[in-house]
Amino acid sequence: MKNDVLKIAAKTENRWKLHLDRSGEELCRVELVRERLRIGHAMITTGGVAGLHTPHDRRREGHARRLMEASHRFLREQGCSIALMNAIPGFYHRFDYDVVFPVYRLFVETDNLLQTRRQHGVRRARVNEQPALVRLYNQCNRYRTGTLVRPADWRFDRLINYGRPPGTLLLAEDQRGRVTGYALCRPRGDRYFVQELNGRSHVAFESLANAIGTRARRAGFERVHFRMPLDHPFGVFCSRLGCVWEIQYHVNAEDMGRVLDLPRFLLELRSDLGFRLRDAKWTANVGLWFVTDSGAAGLQVEHGRIRRFKHRQPDAHEVTIPQAALLQLVLGYRTVDDVAGSPNVRMPVSVKSVMEVLFPQTPATMPMIAI
Repeated sequence: MKNDVLKIAAKTENRWKLHLDRSGEELCRVELVRERLRIGHAMITTGGVAGLHTPHDRRREGHARRLMEASHRFLREQGCSIALMNAIPGFYHRFDYDVVFPVYRLFVETDNLLQTRRQHGVRRARVNEQPALVRLYNQCNRYRTGTLVRPADWRFDRLINYGRPPGTLLLAEDQRGRVTGYALCRPRGDRYFVQELNGRSHVAFESLANAIGTRARRAGFERVHFRMPLDHPFGVFCSRLGCVWEIQYHVNAEDMGRVLDLPRFLLELRSDLGFRLRDAKWTANVGLWFVTDSGAAGLQVEHGRIRRFKHRQPDAHEVTIPQAALLQLVLGYRTVDDVAGSPNVRMPVSVKSVMEVLFPQTPATMPMIAI
């Protein structure tokens, strides 16, 4: 509508609220945040989207679509290559989002956790100790796809509530007082929930496991639920205790994403794609031209190096693929073979081998983007 105004309120340098206004009436609102997402060795400028809301008496008037389109333009202007969200079922596919992460759940019986020994001290973390935990998080997740780059002034307070009952931030330290690990945990439904856990060693993992088991038993929980990807070192540690993994693949719900700026996205990916080529000792030269529903751009592989190009090269192989399916490949959610078999994808057989090197399947999880 001509009289509708898009209003943008900056909460911080990287957080905003956008809303459509009509003569002082809020028609629709959304919260946005800018983060840096790790994809292997690459850091991708990412927009987090949350809290899209339209008043009941203003629904079905197209306000959500207009605001989402405005949000995508705004995030592109802020340098974001992709957008991620934790989505309600059956809605955001309308804005070209698709599921890009599975949900991994690790379950360990409280009795099994209590079979461990607490060799390091474990206690509640103090506020002034949070910078040390941020450093530990970044060190432990330096090349882990699906984790965020947390700045030095980042605080766990942003996750401790996260829309749920208050959590407890536990810290593990050795005999010399050095931080060796941490866990963020809370009661949740019929189980004790560990939202995030990182540690430097098996001794730290064992100490945290024992402390978590003790807290769970004291609160009357027989089972502990850990949120982490399938290849997390703590999950590997728990295999000797006895545990259960659960993997859930959603359709049009939960952890969804889309590409906002394809040329920028491929440019930001170069460092990790180059590492994958070198690691695989790939030496053949090949050009890939990606044609998506949100634009086109290409990659040139030459002697184990990679560069992005914005205009199609004469010898480049064309890969026609939805932008969300390309993001699924990049994040390791789907395999090249699976995507290539989709009816809306055209991928020459001759490029499948290099695509498999560039985009291996990876057990990543959705980062916790606190807005």
